[in-house]
Amino acid sequence: MKSFFALVASVLVAKTSAHYVFPDLIVGGVTSSDWQYTRQTNNWQDLNPQTDVTVSDIRCYDSAESDSAPDTATVNAGDTITMTVYGNPANLYHPGVLNVYMAQAPSGTDVADWDGSGSVWFKIYEISAIANGQTITFPSTGLTQVPITLPTELPSGQYLLRTEHIALHVASSYGGAQFYIGCVQLNVENGGSGTPGPLVAFPGAYTGYEPGILIDIYYPIPDNYTQPGPPVWPSTGGSTTTGIGSTSTVKSTSTVKSTTTVVSSTTKTSSSATSTATGTVAEYGQCGGQGYTGSTVCASPFVCTESNEYYSQCLPA
Repeated sequence: MKSFFALVASVLVAKTSAHYVFPDLIVGGVTSSDWQYTRQTNNWQDLNPQTDVTVSDIRCYDSAESDSAPDTATVNAGDTITMTVYGNPANLYHPGVLNVYMAQAPSGTDVADWDGSGSVWFKIYEISAIANGQTITFPSTGLTQVPITLPTELPSGQYLLRTEHIALHVASSYGGAQFYIGCVQLNVENGGSGTPGPLVAFPGAYTGYEPGILIDIYYPIPDNYTQPGPPVWPSTGGSTTTGIGSTSTVKSTSTVKSTTTVVSSTTKTSSSATSTATGTVAEYGQCGGQGYTGSTVCASPFVCTESNEYYSQCLPA
């Protein structure tokens, strides 16, 4: 009986702690002030997640009145920008998956005055889960920063960029998945001529019954994991798993002791490690991790730094 109550207590603690927001943006190596470019979310103080996918707050979680009116950051297509995590603790603590969407404001509309309604959102990046029926792992767990490379094909214009981390530790019942959301205002210059898509709406993109949202990650461990949402645009990049926008299955004989392991420290590794790709990785870009096949060489003076066994990024030495 004692062990049962201990389990219940641990679940209650998990529901009320380890929550997070994305208040800051790093552009050109400069970190913004809190909510300078990110729309202040309703949970900026209590850090509580959004759990109802059918309401407008699933879009940017910013329906509450705020004294903060964010600026719009000017960037170039192809730039890497970075969302930073703040919370208790200040990392993506819960086992879950990550999606990054963008939506272009209508012509003649200032993105600061636009709510992002309608079928206008397309996905540019994702970090999925890896499952094989024996283990399930979550490469985004423990990240303190989320670097995002804007597609070079992205047309010039004003955009909302929406980052969501979907925590799945209590997602075995409907409404249990927790959405941690941040929307940044961007003015994209020197863009390309691509046509982003497919386009989805928030609310509308999710019903809450998707196999990647309504899921028991503990028992039985799933044979594969289906990432929620549309496929990544463009199809040539934007995912840390095989099968962009579909199911992710990796055969492995290793075991995972916990799906909620917190990374309490980082490990420095040499930026001159052997790589299967040519070129160097810019600051905050991915440079390693299980299944990663890109360059592991960071541009000087940055060092490839391990966040967890599935994700390393180029950070200052």
